[in-house]
Amino acid sequence: MPKIKIVFSDVDNTLITSKNKLLPQVSSAIQDYVDAGGVFVLASARPPMGMQKLAQQIGCASLQICLNGALILQTTKNSTETEILFEKSISANALPEILQIVDQQNLKISVNAFAGKDWLVQSHDYWVKQEEEITGALATITPFDSWLGDKKHPVHKILCMGEPDQINVLEEQLNQHPELHLNYLRSKPTYLEIVDHSVSKMKAIETVADFTHIPLQQTMAIGDGENDLPMIKDAGIGIAVANSFPKVKAAATHIVSSNNNGGVAEAIRKYTGLSR
Repeated sequence: MPKIKIVFSDVDNTLITSKNKLLPQVSSAIQDYVDAGGVFVLASARPPMGMQKLAQQIGCASLQICLNGALILQTTKNSTETEILFEKSISANALPEILQIVDQQNLKISVNAFAGKDWLVQSHDYWVKQEEEITGALATITPFDSWLGDKKHPVHKILCMGEPDQINVLEEQLNQHPELHLNYLRSKPTYLEIVDHSVSKMKAIETVADFTHIPLQQTMAIGDGENDLPMIKDAGIGIAVANSFPKVKAAATHIVSSNNNGGVAEAIRKYTGLSR
């Protein structure tokens, strides 16, 4: 049994390569870790439908942290259906306010709403097409009417995609609206991930650790982006891949090879106590 009982890994730019491939050495390391009794959990900003195929491929579909921790799904051994273990939605006025900021500042930003397992967009723009290609998930085109974000149709995450200078402006504007109670961090320079202020990947790790009765000291988190920073800082061991944001590297316990060179495999074999 490995000393680290549960490993949480980001997906994009961490687990998979820049060409969205899972390297054989990474898949092999995960399988050896799970066979030895460890638990491997994907912890991603992706929606559920953008994680399911990958989770099944590496045999870790039982628990999934989605939407930066705003949604945690559980699949029982006797069922292929997923159940919600935890969810936290954004306040109803957040999406209209963000749309207003984008309009008033004349920002060229793609605003995406994630409501449960649904990915909703107002148009099939360049950024949406690119994200579909990356994740394998498909967006639903629909007007962002007043019902979106209410109690019957809660929004769990808002993803804003655009060039870095455009995202900079949006971030500066959001800094002026603390009343929205939002947590917003970049998963990459062109992506701003927006969730409720109480949500983070680390909060999700705490929930999963409690659910599985595993002490936080026996957890390891691997990531690259600003949205991974909370779990890198506060998990038992925090691992940054070599292609991580500088502040993520600074907070990490260890730095491993990049996502394109099997960093996750290196982390599992060197730091979990895996004997093979």
